[in-house]
Formats: sequence, structure tokens, C-alpha cells
Amino acid sequence: MKQRTKKVIILVSVILVLIVLTAVTLYVNLKNFTVKKVLMTDGQEIYLMGTFHNEHFKQYANYSIEEMINAINNIAPDVVFIEARENSFVEYGVVDGPIDMCIAYCYCMDNNIPVEMIDYWKIDNDFKVNTTTNERDDCIHENIMEKLNLYENQRILVICGFGHLGAQTNRLIESGGQSEYISHMSSLFDKETLDFTYPSQICDIWEQRVLFYGHTVPKLVQADDTLNEDTKASWVEDENNTFYNRQMKYCKLFQNNKLYMD
Repeated sequence: MKQRTKKVIILVSVILVLIVLTAVTLYVNLKNFTVKKVLMTDGQEIYLMGTFHNEHFKQYANYSIEEMINAINNIAPDVVFIEARENSFVEYGVVDGPIDMCIAYCYCMDNNIPVEMIDYWKIDNDFKVNTTTNERDDCIHENIMEKLNLYENQRILVICGFGHLGAQTNRLIESGGQSEYISHMSSLFDKETLDFTYPSQICDIWEQRVLFYGHTVPKLVQADDTLNEDTKASWVEDENNTFYNRQMKYCKLFQNNKLYMD
């Protein structure tokens, strides 16, 4: 009986060690799971990069904004598609995507890389913040396919939240694309310079976004007769600047070229 118990303990210990080693390996190599490559029939070479939005500013995420920018630079795309809504940019001049999308947009502007916006969502009575649905991923895919028609035989980088990465990769493959192995994956995130600096326009672009969600969107929601009171209660105008002050803390990072929140 004692011998059997000892074997069970050893087996459990081995399993636990393997689980820990696997978790550590995944953590260390996290970024290697965030980029996919698909070749389309019209000659487009598409890279898809999944990002973590605000989590990039936390050291434990093991994936910094600097590394995201390094990847954009090393992929060297002809055009970048970002997770932001085109209609918001056209109507209000705002990049309404998450913070990493705003940074990517500004980096592209500094480096003369064209940007297309491919996100989709709308506020209705079923809307939930920070969630995605099959409908949203379907619409994002449709937007990607529409934009691809403008860029035959080009290298395209699609930057989206990590939660969209698998869905968008699979949809491209279902649309005739072919998955391709990236042999130099780890080097995509390598640094080329010792001194990191944020793109030049980021504070202005970020403030526009903050004001958009603090004032413009709530006003639109309150004026929409199709929305119920519960939905409207979730979108109250930032009259006391609470949201503004909280979000503008990121500009201190930008101005000081710091990667992480203290």
C-alpha cells in the first residue's frame, strides 16, 4: 500500500512539474503565438498580429509596446489594417480603437505607411463592452476582404486584439488563403535601437479618442430613441472629467517614453 501511495505521489509530482514547465515555456514564448501568416490567391502576403491592448503596459504581460512596434517595423508591410472603425474616423476624425491601435496608427503616420480601419461594432440594447461576437468577426472579415481588393500583390499587416486573431486567420483560410509558417518568428520582436520613443502624434490622437468616448459617444447614445434606459445609463457624459483624467495618464508615459504603468 505504501509503495502504491509513493508511486502516486511521484506521478502527481511529475505531472505538476510538467504543467509548470509548460506554463513557463508558454509565458516566455508568448509573443510567438501572436503572429500568423496567410497567403491569398490574389498575391497578398498577409500577416495577422494579435495584441493585448492595455495589457501591454503591464510588465507581467511579457509583450511591450516597443516589441509591437518592432514587429511592425520588421514585417515591413505595404499597408496596415487596424482594429478601429472607419466611420468614426471619417465622421469625427478619431481613431476609436484600443490604445495599441492608436499607437500603431501614429507609428504608421510617422513612417508613411498607409492605414486602413477594419473594425465593426455598434451600440444597441444588446451591446456589451470589451466583448466580441461571431457577427463582429464576420463583419471585420468582410471589411478585410473588401480592403484587400485595393492591395493586390502587397504585404499587409492586420493588427487586431488577440481575441480576434484565430477567428480572422481561419476566415482568411476559408476564403481561399493558405497558412504559411513564419520561420523567423522570434526575431520579429527584436530591438533595433536602444532608445525607445513613442510616435510623434500619439498624445493628440489619444486625447481625441478620450474626448470622443467621454462626450461624443454619450451624446449620440442619449439622443438615440431606439436605446433603452439601461443602455443609456451605461454611456453617461464625462462631465466631471473622471474618465478624461484617468485615460490621460497614458500621455505621461508617452511624453516620458516609458513602457509601463508604475
